[in-house]
Amino acid sequence: MAKYLVIVESPNKIHTVKSCLGKDYEVDATVGHIADLPPKKIGIDVKKQFAPTYEVLPGKKSIVDKLVKKAKKAQVVFLATDLDREGTAIAWHLSRYLPKGTNIKRIVYNEVTKKAILKAIEEAGDIDIDMVAAYETRRILDRLVGFKCSFPVKQATGGPSAGRVQSATLRFLAEREKEIKAFIPITYWDITAELITEKFEKIVAKLIKPDKLKVNSKKKAEEICETLRKGPIEVSKYERTESEVKPYAPFVTSTLQQAASTFLGWNPKRAMKTAQQLFEGTYITYHRTDSTHLSADFVSAMRSEIQSEYGEKYLPSSQWHYGKKKNAQEAHEAIRPTDITRKCAPSGDQNKLYQMIRKRTMASQMSKAKFLRSKAEFSCKSYVLSVSGSKCLFDGWRKCWNYGSLDDSEVPELKKGQKVNLVDVTMKEEQTKPPSRFTEASTIKQMEKLGIGRPATYAATIDTLKNRKYIETKKKSIEVTDLGVRVMEFLVAAGFCFVDLCFTAHMEEELDKVASSDRDKLCVLTEFYDRIKQDLKNAKKVKEDHNKTDFPCPDCKKKGNDAHLVKRFSKFGPFLSCSNYPECKFSANIGEDGKPVVKEKKKIVYTDKKCPKCKGKMVLRESKYGKFMGCAAYPKCTGMRDEAGEEIKKSKKKYKKKDA
Repeated sequence: MAKYLVIVESPNKIHTVKSCLGKDYEVDATVGHIADLPPKKIGIDVKKQFAPTYEVLPGKKSIVDKLVKKAKKAQVVFLATDLDREGTAIAWHLSRYLPKGTNIKRIVYNEVTKKAILKAIEEAGDIDIDMVAAYETRRILDRLVGFKCSFPVKQATGGPSAGRVQSATLRFLAEREKEIKAFIPITYWDITAELITEKFEKIVAKLIKPDKLKVNSKKKAEEICETLRKGPIEVSKYERTESEVKPYAPFVTSTLQQAASTFLGWNPKRAMKTAQQLFEGTYITYHRTDSTHLSADFVSAMRSEIQSEYGEKYLPSSQWHYGKKKNAQEAHEAIRPTDITRKCAPSGDQNKLYQMIRKRTMASQMSKAKFLRSKAEFSCKSYVLSVSGSKCLFDGWRKCWNYGSLDDSEVPELKKGQKVNLVDVTMKEEQTKPPSRFTEASTIKQMEKLGIGRPATYAATIDTLKNRKYIETKKKSIEVTDLGVRVMEFLVAAGFCFVDLCFTAHMEEELDKVASSDRDKLCVLTEFYDRIKQDLKNAKKVKEDHNKTDFPCPDCKKKGNDAHLVKRFSKFGPFLSCSNYPECKFSANIGEDGKPVVKEKKKIVYTDKKCPKCKGKMVLRESKYGKFMGCAAYPKCTGMRDEAGEEIKKSKKKYKKKDA
């Protein structure tokens, strides 16, 4: 029988981890999170220092019971869930369910290899309680926003929810959408000249002076073209310089997703799913990271591989170091192969992504690429034409990173004052274009730039916005729906803190400080909740002003009271109700012309059946489950029968909740 129990997060790792350890070890998995806040209530006692109540997730009780049973027989239980905040939380939740007195050790590793796992076992320690505090802070913040702020959002806009990360992301997407819809194009004429030197070298140059937007009429464009035809045209400026380009940093989560979109045409979800498979298959290191750090041992091995594969001139004299990104978790490494000598992965998506990761990692420690940059300007009276080019002198790291083009377009050598002849000049009517919509990849890049969310949440945030019908993806571009714009406008008008992009980035910094024990969890939660309470007060007023109509409430008018109808939303759509609700319960539908249409009262149809509880009369009713008979005295009596007249008995199942 095994002496030790190792519990990982994904069942796909079980076989691999087991093969790295001896017969004394048994390996099992949590299959992701095992516990969370209750799904249908807030689960946080604000008055008791934001104390959370956790429940075992639906379908996970059997997994917990199995792990508890195995833990009772083990001398040591090693919790080997992922090394990030969420993985630490899973380990912590599980530790609270294991039998009292269980010898629990936490192990972390950046790659699923025998060397890394054995080292982690050797250095096993305790669960990082500061990391757990950061997880709890994040989870409580998200729950407070979701439960406290979604209701006014739904009432005011019909949008199903608000969220700390999703709403901040929606803001910059919706603001771009509004820019695009408000954009007014400007017509201009683009002028291109084909020139030839005395050595019969062809040059294609564009007009840069005056600015193209000032060439705003066909007449003006024709005048410029005629002047160029008459000449003379001469070289007014010529520059030729050599430049060196340092390689790109190795991949982090966001840049991996962006590269997969640009070069493979994948969405972030597909990229992360494939990366997860590569990680579990021991091909790459942990794929949720914002660090560009590479371990010294790995760099040493890679430098040998670069020299062997590409030669001495492609190996720089010393290792490249990349700047630390603000808030990056430097305990992690960049996304890299576990074994740089392994050139392939399983076929299909895994191999495509692995090849890209390996090439990016190798290139990050190779010699600089060298280019010859050339630029020329040509003058004709007050008009200036320009052309620029580039020639690769030494490919360096681009020898390995062969994604994208390296086409040469060198400008021939020229001298200032040299005359050139005009072969042809063309003018083309153009219009300025609106700002481009974000793609999923550029959305993630912007989230990273603004400090919204963390690597593990980028792809999930976009999925949430899609599920809420706030955004749609059309031909790779993200289009914000009318509902998404309406929700964003209300959140901004109400002044909710979590749509202030600076505030959102600040909160991520606060969470990182909690994880490093530089900030107290309770202080962060108290400050945030105090702000949310103020925001909710303001939102209530904004909601009424936002949806107030000019229609007086007919019921209040009859009583001599001053009240107006307010547009509200329910799961059935928009409707009008009195601003004095709940004192006045008048409501109406909204007609096609926007005017109130009084709801018709449903005719009560009595049946010949008696109520099974009070023996009173029963009426026909209808619910989402179909037609039934209900007691006429409802809600005082809850007796029910089905259409056939059989009594419907309410289920009285009791769900036992196990508090962690």
